[in-house]
Amino acid sequence: MTYSGTANPNATNSELDAKVIIKHPQLTSDQRNGVAEQFAELVVDGMDMKTLVQYVYDDLIEYYEDCSDVELKEQIDDYNEDLYDELVENVQIEDLMKERTDA
Repeated sequence: MTYSGTANPNATNSELDAKVIIKHPQLTSDQRNGVAEQFAELVVDGMDMKTLVQYVYDDLIEYYEDCSDVELKEQIDDYNEDLYDELVENVQIEDLMKERTDA
């Protein structure tokens, strides 16, 4: 079976409109950033608090894991000058406890 068709010579406006190729405009960097900001606002507005908190937590973990040791310490010191030593001690104690339970 061979299909053969021809264009409708009496196309209606809706048929013509359906065939219009939509060209996306070239945006400047500022315009593109504006579109991104508007979309981000819509996405955030659609999140519940639990999802929003999880998203921020995951993003922060990824950011801090990519920091060098010096950068991570600087980030923590900027938050609280005494916190770095406490956090290091916490993970070292956790590792010691884990070693004892694994032995």
